[in-house]
Formats: sequence, C-alpha cells, structure tokens
Amino acid sequence: MSVSGRTAATAAGIPPNAATGSAARRAEQRAWICISLAFLVWCALIAAALVTANNYRRYATDSPPAVLSVGQGKVFYQGPANAIQLRASSGMQLEEGSFVEVGDNGRSMLELFDSSTVTLTPSSRLELTTHRLGRFNADHTRLSLSLSSGAANLNVAGKLPFGREITVATPHGVVSLSKGDYLVWVQEDGTRVSSYSGRVKADIDENVVRLRDGQRAILASDGLPRGPFPLMENLVRNGDFSRQLQGWTMLDKGEPGRPDIGGTRRLMEEAIAGRKVQALKIIRDSPRDAFNETGIVQEINRDVSAYRNVSFTAWIKIDHASLSGGGYLGSEYPMMFRVNYTDEKGARPGWTQGFYYANPENRPTDNGELIAQGQWYPYLGRLSDLRERPTFIRSIEALSAGHDFDALVADIRLIAE
Repeated sequence: MSVSGRTAATAAGIPPNAATGSAARRAEQRAWICISLAFLVWCALIAAALVTANNYRRYATDSPPAVLSVGQGKVFYQGPANAIQLRASSGMQLEEGSFVEVGDNGRSMLELFDSSTVTLTPSSRLELTTHRLGRFNADHTRLSLSLSSGAANLNVAGKLPFGREITVATPHGVVSLSKGDYLVWVQEDGTRVSSYSGRVKADIDENVVRLRDGQRAILASDGLPRGPFPLMENLVRNGDFSRQLQGWTMLDKGEPGRPDIGGTRRLMEEAIAGRKVQALKIIRDSPRDAFNETGIVQEINRDVSAYRNVSFTAWIKIDHASLSGGGYLGSEYPMMFRVNYTDEKGARPGWTQGFYYANPENRPTDNGELIAQGQWYPYLGRLSDLRERPTFIRSIEALSAGHDFDALVADIRLIAE
C-alpha cells in the first residue's frame, strides 16, 4: 500500500505548501550554483585565452633562415636535425642552430635576416646560434653567432630594434658589434678583433675593451683583453733597426765557381724628411765582377688570409751600381726586396721588387722601378693586389745584388689591416 507525498507531509505535520516551496528553493539553489560554476569556468577560460593570446603576442618569434652563398672551394653545412655534414651549395637556406664549415681553400657568405652579411674565410667554422625575429614584440629579436675557428668578415647592417648589437661568441670571449664593418679572427693565441668602421665591445668575463673606427684588440688566451691598438699591424720586428739587427738573419750568396769578396753591412744614422733614422747600408766593391747577394732576412710565418690589405713599405736610397737596370737577367738590382709566401691555391710564387737609377745598356727591368740616384725614396707595394694573393707569409728579404753596389734601406714594414 503506497502513501502519497501529500499524505506523508500531512502525517509528519508539515503543511503541503511549505514542503513544495522548500523543494523548489533547493532546486533553485542548485541551479544557481551550477550557473555560477559555469560562469566561473567560462571566465577562467576567457582569462586563460586572454593570457595565452597576450603571451603569444609578447613572446612569439619567427626564425627566418639565413641564405648561404659559396664563393669558392669546398663548403659544408650541418642542420640542427642532421647527424652528419653535407656539401653546401649557393642559395641554401640555413636554420637556426646550423653550422657552416669552410675548407682550406674555400670561401662563403651568409646573409642574415636583417641584411647583415658574414663572409667566412678558409678553415673557419660558424654556428647560427640565435636567429630570431619578434613576430609582434621587437624586444625578442636576437642575432647571435658562434665562431669556433677561422675568420669572419662581418658587415653589420644595424637594423636590429633598439640599437641592438649582433654578438659573436669565440673560444676566448664575446664580441658585440653595432652597425659597421669588422673582422673577427680566432687564432691559437687569442681572437683578433678589428673595426674598420663601427663600435665594438669585446669582453672576457668582466674584462672589457671598447673599439671605434680604425682600431683593433686581442682577446688573449690568458683571459685578458688587450687594446685598443691602431688598426694597422706591422708584422716586421725591428724594421727600424732601433735594436741593431736583432730579429734579422744575414743573407750572403756568391757566384758558384767564382770566389770573390762579399758585400758588407753597417748601420748608420740618416735624415729622412727632416727626421733622424737608423738605416742599413749595404756596400760591395768586387775585384772580379762576380755575382753576389748581400742583405738581411726575417722569418714572418703569419697567416694573412683574412686581412683586407697587406702592404710592404720601406725607404730606400741608391748611391751607386755597376750594372745597368736589373743586370743581365733582370734579377740583380742594387736594392731589392723579396717576400716569400703561399697563395690561395697552395702555390709559392713569391714576390720580388727591385730598384735602379740608370739603364744605359737596356738590361731587363720587368720587376724593377726607376728612382733618382742619391735620394731617399718611399716605396709602397700592395701585396693584396697581386694576382696570386698571399695567404701565408713565410719571410721577407732586403738585399743588394750584382757586382758593385752601394745602397741604403730604412723603416721596413709589412702592414696588415
């Protein structure tokens, strides 16, 4: 036998209308709770969506590729997802995290997304560490590279937001580059940094060197930066003879089968353009007119492959020569220079420049230059303009050659920049 709700409520002493109203209120409360929870969830979802959208707007970045150009020789690359190196070709697009390695005789260039360019010289290795462009927020735009070996010529466009610099990490420190033109060269004893134009901050931990146009510095392997120095570096030691002939080796060569006296060398004070200098005088008076070379030699043994310009300079004066022009074979000048070097192809062509003041017998002078007798003459030879451009200079020689000669040389320099 069943009892109706109304009968039960009546039996319990609860008025029927009161019981119905209480149930309705509880149902209404449950409904409001559900609605409130749903609203809170909806608000949370909206808030999360807004935060996500805001974070995306603030932090979203693109990683546009860098474009690789192969100039010569063998160039290799390795992408962030590649396990091995592959042969590179011009027009390839390199992702962030990629490596580029240039062979012994190679050369390549990377164009970055801000129009900056990086030219890599032989035996260099570069990583595209960070190559990020802020999609909505320019503050997250970053360009950083890592040069572990070799040299890189960087032309920085200066288009990064807020004047931000391109950074180059090396084994010896970090270099920060603003708009300008630079050379960063990793070597065994440190990293050389040259500013052709623009500002540089080169630091090892908290030790900082700042450069401007026409300056260079060295991030040395001992942990201390050195500089700033003038951009031009003289690779010759004691070329002004201020320490006598220290650093030089004597050169004496006679004619085989014809013994004769050799030339002599002595240092003397001379006046050039109103200043006093130490000059090397080379003299010979041959009784038998036999061939002879007398001079000095210095070992250089420097890699010059990444320098833009390499020049040889000296002051010379010729007082007497018994042979016309360059002698019988065009190789016997009263004053001459030789630079022994290796070129980009691994050959050893060498470079010779002679000087003479008269050639009445019309002797060969293919590598000679006519100058006035008895007057100091400033010579400048641009080795970097040679067809067989030097990449490694082994030694230089300053000498007189022929039979009788009397000549002077002063302030010998081999300038790299």
